Amino acid sequence: MNKRLLKCLIVLVWVVLGFALFAETIVSSKKVSREDYHEWISETYDFRFGEDKPFSPSNADTFDGKFIAGKDFISSARCASCHTDVHPQWEQSAHAKSFVEPFYEKNVNDLKDQKNIAFTRHCESCHNPAALFSGALTDKPKFAERPFDQEGVSCIVCHSIESVSGRGIGGYTMGQPALLEKEDGTKIVDASDDEITSDIDSHKRAMMRDLLKKPEFCASCHKSQVPKELNDYKFLRAFMVGDEYQQSSFSKEVPHPFYNREKETCNSCHMEKVPTKNYDVSAKDDLIVSHRFAAANTAIPMVYGFKEQFDEVVKFLKDDKIGIDIFALSKQTGTRGNRKLIAPINRRDFEIKKGDVLTADVVITNKNIGHSFPPELRDFYEAFVEFEVLDKDDKTLYKSGYIKQDGSLDNKAHNYLTYLVKGDGEFNDVHHIWRTRVVAYNNKIDSGKSDLSRYKFVVPIDYEGQIKLTAKVKYRRFTRVYSNYVLGRSVDLPIVTMAETEESFIVGGKTRKQAPNSKAMPDWWRWNNYGIALLEHKQFPQAADAFDEVISYKNEYRPIAYTNKALAFMRLGGWKDADGLIEKTLKLDAENYRAIFQKGKVLRVLSRLDEAEKRFKKVLKKYPNDRLTLQQLGELSKIKSERVGRENRDAELQVARGYYEKVLEIDPEDLSANYNLMLIYQKLKMTKEARAKAALFRDLKSDPRTAPIANEFLQKNWPVGNESVPYHTHDLLPFHEAWEKQNYPAISEIDWTKRLDFNSVSD
Repeated sequence: MNKRLLKCLIVLVWVVLGFALFAETIVSSKKVSREDYHEWISETYDFRFGEDKPFSPSNADTFDGKFIAGKDFISSARCASCHTDVHPQWEQSAHAKSFVEPFYEKNVNDLKDQKNIAFTRHCESCHNPAALFSGALTDKPKFAERPFDQEGVSCIVCHSIESVSGRGIGGYTMGQPALLEKEDGTKIVDASDDEITSDIDSHKRAMMRDLLKKPEFCASCHKSQVPKELNDYKFLRAFMVGDEYQQSSFSKEVPHPFYNREKETCNSCHMEKVPTKNYDVSAKDDLIVSHRFAAANTAIPMVYGFKEQFDEVVKFLKDDKIGIDIFALSKQTGTRGNRKLIAPINRRDFEIKKGDVLTADVVITNKNIGHSFPPELRDFYEAFVEFEVLDKDDKTLYKSGYIKQDGSLDNKAHNYLTYLVKGDGEFNDVHHIWRTRVVAYNNKIDSGKSDLSRYKFVVPIDYEGQIKLTAKVKYRRFTRVYSNYVLGRSVDLPIVTMAETEESFIVGGKTRKQAPNSKAMPDWWRWNNYGIALLEHKQFPQAADAFDEVISYKNEYRPIAYTNKALAFMRLGGWKDADGLIEKTLKLDAENYRAIFQKGKVLRVLSRLDEAEKRFKKVLKKYPNDRLTLQQLGELSKIKSERVGRENRDAELQVARGYYEKVLEIDPEDLSANYNLMLIYQKLKMTKEARAKAALFRDLKSDPRTAPIANEFLQKNWPVGNESVPYHTHDLLPFHEAWEKQNYPAISEIDWTKRLDFNSVSD
């Protein structure tokens, strides 16, 4: 190499190093422009999903589509000096540990190892937004230090979000983080305590907006799907807690639930007001809004030794969220005897003999949760029913829903799990969602609804005396398979009993009915929950009979019960009978919007379209965000467009278009609305829009090719297959103690001095 070339290379190296140093100086400077930072990050950033989609495959974005410097995501420690209660509460929350806790960390690292770090943007939009927006999630990041990792969903993350899209997986827009926002919109990222306390109004403008108090805000992350960019396949829905809430009685936005409830929001349930302990500046009347976000994660407090957080989560889970009722007993004497229903079991005189075949009907009700139970990721945590038959000495005769010797749940238990299946037909039990191709079975109880679990057993031929039945709803986070996978060893994670009940009867004598307890759920309510459960299990004639019992009580619920019975008849095709029942509701309560909606459905089936439209419009005026009413009106307008003259056809289609587009404002991924808009755009000659909707519909709709995979999985895993049948029974065998893990610790037995480090825990 000649000297001239060598000198040129040396100069070039110094130029490159100098530029790098200059760029680093610019980026670390407080005065660096957003454009300079964005360009600097873009030099090595992996834009594999498109130059215009730097944060895909999440739905998150920044207010100007550019990266935000990591230093702008102000540490939550900065808030601690004034928010002396809120900050320590947040420190123990799942939000604070959302990126570093081991159960998430293992999963996201698997995604990184199996695909690429770019794909983790899907997860980090909700688990570590600062990493996403600062440009850290790429193979060749411009910086190595990531202090924001330790804070996950920090104070500044939530309080900087400007708007939401309704799409979930980071369906929000991140604004410029700031501690102060002046009246003219100027934002100040770094401000001293004195500057803040002397201009509280500017601090409030920077940190608070009405959006933060709305359920749509929480739903931007508490709604999830797997997009085709992540799984190289197609859109798969994971969960949609925000939409479940919007359709519940608690939202007051829809008329359809079985019960009327006072309005509740995500905040009123998960951020209740608690007394201040440390004189937090945000306190009003000595109360602050809790930032523990207590919900269902019992595992994270165990990892970090947060006993106070754990206690709050357990308290939340046990606070009358779920109800359980051993409601009925079916008796069959001999193999050919007729079955006799005894219901409610504690309100009837009856006799049980040796050798009788009994089936207990257990009703599980989602009483006080504004979304499904369990919510969200049912594939790797578990809720289940423990049912037990005990003799007079409390010896277990039969049992379902026990913990086996290896710490896993009895695979024949009545459970609330989601079974994800991979393309090869194998069970995806470690939450590799990017490998899922089909959901074989997904069991949950929607808000205000009930489920039914049946247990069949034989009274011992040599037994007389009392038999006790117990039923409990239990919850564990996580499944044993997943916790073993993450922690590398078996650890007994806590199991919370959320609800329990018991009933007794006599074998060889008469069991007498019990007097009603004024503090217990009234019998009409129990019958109604039983009817709802039967309706959910597609036992429509039996559901109608149960609702007849509710009607017989002639109380304030009677009008609703008539419509409940009508729903059963409608499922059976008995539209005229249903119409008569709905008229009885409206005679008792002319403004019952639930009945008015169902009346509209009946009139539509009977081809009385103008009358149906009138009913639906009345409902929509009262409930403008009810997607079911919007869909009915959209369908009616489509039908009318085929019945009017050509000159009025487009006008009716435009009306239908308006209804369906309103549905998409509530849920942009509503399958029916997207499909119908595709058809409407075609008829309106809106070719470009029609093609876009057609492509979206193909992605959103289920793939019929995966049905055989799901069916084969259910056949191979017969306990799951049994659970997937709407009407099924758990046939119990005589119980052996050797089947059950005897030393599983109760919550009261947790030794917090030994639970701080899972690496030191052994069975």
